[in-house]
Amino acid sequence: MIFDDIRIMRGPNMWSGKHQVLAVKYEPSLYPETGNAQYYGVTEYFRIHHGIEHSDTDVSRSLFRYTIRLAALLQDRNFHHEIIDLPGDRSYGIVEYGTEEGGTAALQTAGQIISALITGVEPASFLNACAYIASLNRKFGEGPSTSIITQAARRRNIPVSKGPAGYLILGQGKHQQRISAAMSPDTSSIAVNIACNKAATKEFLESQYLPVPPGAHTDQVSDLESIAENLGFPLVTKPLTGNQGRNVTCSISSIEELTEGFLYAQEISEKVIIEREIAGADYRLIIVGQQMIAASKRSPASVTGDGSSSVAELVHQENENELRGEGHENRLTKIHLDAATDAVLEKQGLSRISVPAEGQRVVLRQTANLSTGGTAEDVTDLVHPYNKMLAEKAAQIIGLDICGIDIIAPDISVPLSENEGAIIEVNAAPGLRMHQYPLTGTPRETGDPIVDLMFKKDQNGRIPIVAITGTNGKTTTTRLMAHVADSAGRTIGFSSTDGIYIGGHKIYGGDCSGPQSARTILQNPTIDFAVLESARGGIIRSGLGFDQCDIAIVTNVAADHLGLKDIHTVEDLAFVKSVVPRAVHQDGWAILNAGDELAYAMKNQLKCNVAVFSSDDRHENFVKHMEVGGTAVYTDPEQDIYISHRQEKIYICNAAEVPITRKGKAGFMIENLLPVVLASYLSGFPLEGTVAALKNFIPSGDTTPGRINELEINGVNVIVDYAHNPHGLKALAGYLKKIEGYKLGIITGTGDRREEDIIEFGRIAASMYDEIIIRFDRDLRGRTEDSIVELLTRGIHEVDPEKEYNIIPDTQTAIHHAVEHAPKGSYVVVCADNATYTLGLTRAVAEQFQNPA
Repeated sequence: MIFDDIRIMRGPNMWSGKHQVLAVKYEPSLYPETGNAQYYGVTEYFRIHHGIEHSDTDVSRSLFRYTIRLAALLQDRNFHHEIIDLPGDRSYGIVEYGTEEGGTAALQTAGQIISALITGVEPASFLNACAYIASLNRKFGEGPSTSIITQAARRRNIPVSKGPAGYLILGQGKHQQRISAAMSPDTSSIAVNIACNKAATKEFLESQYLPVPPGAHTDQVSDLESIAENLGFPLVTKPLTGNQGRNVTCSISSIEELTEGFLYAQEISEKVIIEREIAGADYRLIIVGQQMIAASKRSPASVTGDGSSSVAELVHQENENELRGEGHENRLTKIHLDAATDAVLEKQGLSRISVPAEGQRVVLRQTANLSTGGTAEDVTDLVHPYNKMLAEKAAQIIGLDICGIDIIAPDISVPLSENEGAIIEVNAAPGLRMHQYPLTGTPRETGDPIVDLMFKKDQNGRIPIVAITGTNGKTTTTRLMAHVADSAGRTIGFSSTDGIYIGGHKIYGGDCSGPQSARTILQNPTIDFAVLESARGGIIRSGLGFDQCDIAIVTNVAADHLGLKDIHTVEDLAFVKSVVPRAVHQDGWAILNAGDELAYAMKNQLKCNVAVFSSDDRHENFVKHMEVGGTAVYTDPEQDIYISHRQEKIYICNAAEVPITRKGKAGFMIENLLPVVLASYLSGFPLEGTVAALKNFIPSGDTTPGRINELEINGVNVIVDYAHNPHGLKALAGYLKKIEGYKLGIITGTGDRREEDIIEFGRIAASMYDEIIIRFDRDLRGRTEDSIVELLTRGIHEVDPEKEYNIIPDTQTAIHHAVEHAPKGSYVVVCADNATYTLGLTRAVAEQFQNPA
């Protein structure tokens, strides 16, 4: 089974309330012809193996439904899945995922199983497929300790994201904290180095007279005899820098065994620790922020004989325990038989094929690590205060904020000073699973204390986020909002269609209005305020790059990019863009355009506060909103700007005083300005500072590239504007109507737009320009030059059959020709999808006229 397009959602999206879902389109043509017998084979497979039946009479659609259901089953029986039907006989399958890699593999595997059933081939084993996908989830998912911490963070509404190199980031901007398993940003690298070196750890603890086993370390076999003579048997050997109990040998009682243990440890590190063995049980105490929060008694992997099964069979039976899984995926780890197991069995006079007596306990490992199949019993309440004090002191001496203290003692409820117990290791990045999910005893919450160590009780690690969407005006609104926030003293990160900016510096150029750019900004550790342009493409592709925002602005919704990515109507487009205001948290604000019916209608989908903006205080939607005491920003007939909030009317300034409005002539710029005024007010910025910032924001090719950028060349006024769709061109026409003079327009048709959109562009151009030049973009996006000319001229001639136009394919040549032949004092208007590039061409033309060859 083939899926043309698997869309991986990583945040709020148009499909589901869940952020981690895959979306695939139902394409009947991808399903082979399926006869009744073949279809019966599929339905029987699901009925017999999974107890699932569908009543869909459309065979290919039913197969699609089975595929989506199977993709969920392969991951987790409780994973969400559904089929979403859209107008126009369009359907999408939605399935939740744990990891992107596992979810994608589940979809592909489900398709392969369905294909095999249709063609009569034996399908892959369901259990084997589940095991494969589980292995991907283990490889790419969070480890158990990390998961415990991130779950605790999410309970406190702290955002969690995956950062570079696999590190996890809790929080955003300057409030973020990075973790690696159970290590925090405050975990000292020097302390980690000490803890990873067992000899150094012992020296530090001994220097403060904490109880540790007598021992030595060496890399020479020749030293073993003298060390054994000094320490006496029994002994333990372990790698100087090992972990998880690897290559440790216990209960050594002879030089021969000591040599074997030494060489075994050297497989991990050249230097080997040799210690006198301490009698007693194995305990792990977790210290967080100098406080013991949990303690476990660990037991090595073992099985109990039944008088008829071999050791290997007993291990197999134990591994069937639903609590055991591979690696760290479950409360317990499956037991694996290997050379280390054989050595332990041999000491007990057993082998894998031995049949232990009924009730006989057979130990399978020398160490009690959970990673090798050991078990844990919670003993937190049994730890003697003296031992608790010793463990906390050990953490302070090594210098770790989070650590595991390993103690061997006959009884942890008795002071170590009385029972010859000792601290045998201090572990950085300790495992939390044994405490959170002990086999017996009380589960202890270990994630919360670690999160509390990084974030105060009243902190959630978030920074304010203003998200901006709409068809036109997004980038200008984004830049203006960022400017006001910067003027208010915030360190800004903002993304738009022309790049990513951090603290006033452009760090990357290009269309950066998608989720990855948002994540880049939110993971930057210097910012404390984010303004994020959120365009349709990124939302369709993978949702939003943040889990929630404080303020969302919807500028407008108009026909653009229709026919692409299954978005065929302006209502479809509005549904996509509504994802942004729906991501506002309950106490936040969505600021909607009251003059735009589709934007205004989004209020019915929202659970947050709703405010509106309007450049017409008599508009029906605006009046209705105000009648119920709604919050709004608007202009009156004199273009005075007011905020109405909680029955208070606040004067801001006159729109004509703000340079971006071109003395109040650019109505669409006023509509970009208004939501920024309100968003700044709701963000708590002082009004006086906001007004000053608006008045000192000077539009130019640098501050607002492609938004009425004006240059005078050879006595001609050249305007470069981003108007690339009918809605944007109409807005520009409204501005040009207020300017007297001859107007020549340089236009093109964007190739991936619908025919009717290109024709409409021609109609509008004919109504606003005295003369027209048709040029072509470098990328025609699937159309020919002839087809673009035909569509544009069809629209032009519908309005004015006598309208003059020229075809000059090259943009720079077209600009040069227009400037050279246009009357002095006239206006040449260049409409450009890539405004920055076109501005560069226009400046090159200016240079040619200033410095003719």
